[in-house]
Formats: sequence, C-alpha cells, structure tokens
Amino acid sequence: MLKALVLDPSRFQRSVLASVFARRNVEVVMADSAAAGLKLLAETRYDILCFSLELGDMRGTEFFREAKRLNLVGFFPSLMVSATPDKALFDEAISLGITDCFPKTDLAGLEQYVEQWESRTTRRLNGRVMLVEDSDTAANFLTEVMVGLGLSVVRFKTAEEAIASLAFEDYKIVVTDFVLEGMQTGLSVIRAVRGQKGRKSELPILALSSIDSVARRVEILRAGANDFVGKPVVAEELAARLSNLLMLRELFDRLEAQHELVKEMALRDRLTSLHNRHHLDAEMPRLMAEACEKNSPLSLVVVDIDHFKRVNDRYGHSRGDEVLVAVADILRGVCRGAQQLVRYGGEEFVLALPGATTIQAGLGAERLRERIAAAKPGGIPVTASFGISTLKPGESFDQLFSRADAALYEAKRGGRDQVVSA
Repeated sequence: MLKALVLDPSRFQRSVLASVFARRNVEVVMADSAAAGLKLLAETRYDILCFSLELGDMRGTEFFREAKRLNLVGFFPSLMVSATPDKALFDEAISLGITDCFPKTDLAGLEQYVEQWESRTTRRLNGRVMLVEDSDTAANFLTEVMVGLGLSVVRFKTAEEAIASLAFEDYKIVVTDFVLEGMQTGLSVIRAVRGQKGRKSELPILALSSIDSVARRVEILRAGANDFVGKPVVAEELAARLSNLLMLRELFDRLEAQHELVKEMALRDRLTSLHNRHHLDAEMPRLMAEACEKNSPLSLVVVDIDHFKRVNDRYGHSRGDEVLVAVADILRGVCRGAQQLVRYGGEEFVLALPGATTIQAGLGAERLRERIAAAKPGGIPVTASFGISTLKPGESFDQLFSRADAALYEAKRGGRDQVVSA
C-alpha cells in the first residue's frame, strides 16, 4: 500500500490534505512541524510527501532544503501547498527540487495530481524484456527492478546473442547497455531491432550508458532508441521511463487495433457480417495471380435470391432481412480455406472458389440451391439462382464477373431456381 507523509501545523488542514490521499487508498501519516517531519522521513520510507509553506518551526522551503541535505527526499514526489499563491515563491520551490506547488484555496490541482500519481504508481506492467547487459551486478539490479514492476526478463551478455534471439522470440521492450562483451555494441542491437519486419521493428528501446555525454545520447537516439538512462541507474528513474515507454506502446497498439477495426468494419456487411464487395475487389487480384502462377482453376459463383422484392413487399423488410441472414448462413457454411464469400449488394452474393473447376463449382452450387429451397427461413419459401464462370488466361476480374453475371441472367430468364455456367 502506498504511504504519504502530510505536514501542516493545523489539525484541520492536515485532515483536509490527508483526505485527498485517503480517497485514493493511500495510507497517510501526519505531523504538525518540520522537525517531526524530518524525524519521520529518517525513520520510514514514504512514497509521496505533502507539506505546507508555513510549518511553524520553519518554512516549507527551508524544511525541504534540510531534508534534501540529509538525503531524505529526491526520489519520490514532494508537493508544497500555500495559503497565498505566489509566483516567485513557487518558482523558488521548484528550483529547489520540490515537484509541484498548489494553493490551499483550490485543491483541485492537488487532487488531480494525486489521482494520476496513484494510478501510475500502482499500475502493474506486463510482458517480456530483452535485457542486454554484460555486467552481472548491473543485470541483477535491473532485473530486480523490472520484475518488481511485473515484467519478465530475458538477459543477454552480448549484442550477437540478443540479435540472434529476435528471429524466434517476442519481446515487449528492449533495454540495452551501450558497451557490451563481444565485437558489437548496443547500437548494433538498436539497429537490428529497427531492421526487423512488421511490429518487431517498432519495439520500444531504452538505452543505458555510463558515458553520459550529449554526443553519446544523440548517437543512441539517432540510431533508433526511444529513451536513454545514464549509469549508475536509479531504480525510480528506470521504473518511470519503462512505464512511460510501455504505456505509449500500449496506446499505439490500441490505436492501431481501432484502426484495423474501422478498416474491417468498412469491409463488412452490417446485416449478415459477411465481407462486402470492397473486400472482394481487394482480394481478387491476389487470388487471380495465384491461380495463374500455379496454373490452377478459379471459379466465381454469383448467387441471387429469386423474387426478393416480393418477399419485402409481402412480409416486410424485417422479414426480408431474416431471409438474407439465413441465406448468408447457408453460404457461409460451405466456405473453406481460401474461398471468399461476400454480400455483393442487395440480395446478391458472390463466392470465389480457388482451385475449383466449372464442374466442381456447378456441383457445389447445385447443393446450395437445394439447401436454400429447403430452408424456408421464417416460414418463407425462397429459391436462388446461380451463375458460374471460370477464369480464362489473360482475363480480368471485370470480365470474369461479367460472364458469371450473364450466366445468372440466363438462369433467371430460364425460370429461376437453377444453376447456369458460362
């Protein structure tokens, strides 16, 4: 459980400040003076400090300066509140190292800060880390910090070993030192990750180096690292930077998933959940190229529900929708592997059948015709007509579809409820 230390000479003000933390399930320890606060900081570890500008025995800025001298603060947030907002005073506090300042007259800012701090601090990370570090001491320390955050760690001593693992292992983040055993450095690891195909090339990379020069940082960031930590590594800084990188990665993953969902929705028919004609337009060039390359047949079947307008006029559009869904389910039930099924528009469906000859497509269409006639969805007797064409050398999709559509027209003209091949 997180623990906060709250300092204010007024019991009422201590209670007000303590309530901000208690609402976020943070344990609160209170004291009424700077001296008591220094004693408590020396005795116990806290996760956050909140103190008033006026503490009775000294000012808040003097208290923080003394706590800093004694190495009692610095690695966790320190917040100061003041009854009278003063820009110059707040600037002085920030320059001392105080994290942020808030007026007592409006604690909304403090509430928001504590809420976001608690959420970030208690958030558990997950995933596998590629750790490239040749020092056992450093690797053990880094691993302890990362495991404490909820991460699992796979450690390598050389860039060569780490790079080789990219081919068969998946990671959520890469943490690499610059200087390593072997001939290659951390730059090689960074370049290898960025050279991967697909999502692996986008892995977040946190670089470490004991040579903390501007030139080195620029070199590492230009190579493709997302962030940099100087050695010796401070646990709190490492945790914060890892958390930020992984949170950004998750946000990008969520955004990409939403983008893919929108793309998929654009290619789906909302009523039947089948793909629509745009999906078929996108897939047919690939299917036709594969058929030509393998010298294998590719047949197209166009299906149209007979007299569908009469169904809508007699039974209503909601019952007509039931018929469309039922026919779609029958057609969906026979699709296998690379076969494509789309609702092409209205009461028309199209099946693309890689590897199927005209005869095979005709036999399958005949079975479908019988199933649709026997289904009587919602008690409504319906039939369907079928037109079939098989790809010819040098033929375009438009030509292939036109022949299947012409065959469908022949089936309609010949009395409907039948299969005709072009």
